[in-house]
Amino acid sequence: MLEPRLIPRPRPPAGGATPARGLAAWRGLLRLARLRFLLYNLLPVGLAVAVSVHQGHPLDLRWYAVAQLFAWVVHVMTHFCNEYFDLEADRANVFFTPWTGGSRALVDGLVTPMVSLGAGFVLFGLSTLMVAVMPSWQARVLATTAVVLAWFYTAPPLRLNYRGAGELTVAAILNGLWPAVAVVLQAGAVPWLLLAVLAPTALLQVARMMVMNLGDRRSDAAVGKRTLPVIIGYRPAVRLIVAAQPVAYGMLTAFAALGWVPWLAWAAMVATAPLSVWLVLQLRRGAMHDLDPGRMTPVVFWASNHVSLIVAAAMLGVLLDAARSSASTAALAVLGAVLAGYGLLFAHRLWLARRAAARA
Repeated sequence: MLEPRLIPRPRPPAGGATPARGLAAWRGLLRLARLRFLLYNLLPVGLAVAVSVHQGHPLDLRWYAVAQLFAWVVHVMTHFCNEYFDLEADRANVFFTPWTGGSRALVDGLVTPMVSLGAGFVLFGLSTLMVAVMPSWQARVLATTAVVLAWFYTAPPLRLNYRGAGELTVAAILNGLWPAVAVVLQAGAVPWLLLAVLAPTALLQVARMMVMNLGDRRSDAAVGKRTLPVIIGYRPAVRLIVAAQPVAYGMLTAFAALGWVPWLAWAAMVATAPLSVWLVLQLRRGAMHDLDPGRMTPVVFWASNHVSLIVAAAMLGVLLDAARSSASTAALAVLGAVLAGYGLLFAHRLWLARRAAARA
């Protein structure tokens, strides 16, 4: 449907493949970075800045750029760190998809594991420097928490994703700390509106990560990686993912009724509910049960993009509500351009995926 059907690859020999050199190694490093996943980061940061503008604060392009760059640096750092510390699990995974099982750059021997770890440390240092230049202790505390959680997502001694806390950690960073840092850099505090808008998306983010980990559950269990689906089992995990969908939209509706979320934002966000319905139907039909990459790929793709689209919808709704007041036209134009750019890139990704599926 969206990505070419993947045939499970055999586990490489115990000695591993010979690392690539020269230009091939640089290509391997780019593959390791998984840059396509950075597209999502435009949304939580942009949403936070949109909320700041909605609350009457002027747009500070300098700190907006710092917040966006910080999110990207920490995200790529996490990829490098995860690839190194998840190597055993990735090697055991023969049912991977383009969205699960890692980049395969280390498994295929395109770069050495130490290159991945070294790159992770370089970006850890860069992110630390970015934290140091932030103008308030609130921003520095939030940013430091994001860096620490991102690093210890797979790194010892915490190894959060090996102890049933990985799904919550991802939601806390992507749908909590990154936008919190961005809004504090703009407004000096975290408005209640941002928390109310983010809460349902964070719940869906937890569910999305459970979907991803469903696809990796067999290899994860084999190497002692205890994600939530491994700990509670396949069927209870599916029930939790299914239950999270109406709870998230019910929470959003309650917040709108209480006046915490503008109705324009509510309407835009609720428009993504059909993706929840589709996901529930796919899970109930067992799309993730047999670990067939061909069936899993559309599910993990749309589970991920469901979260992206509801955050994009929240940003759109906040901007539309801000436009009704005396919000700066220039600020709205900048944020609208960011949102439109995301939409174009997302449409391009869909087009590429459909072309690949048609050739398969």
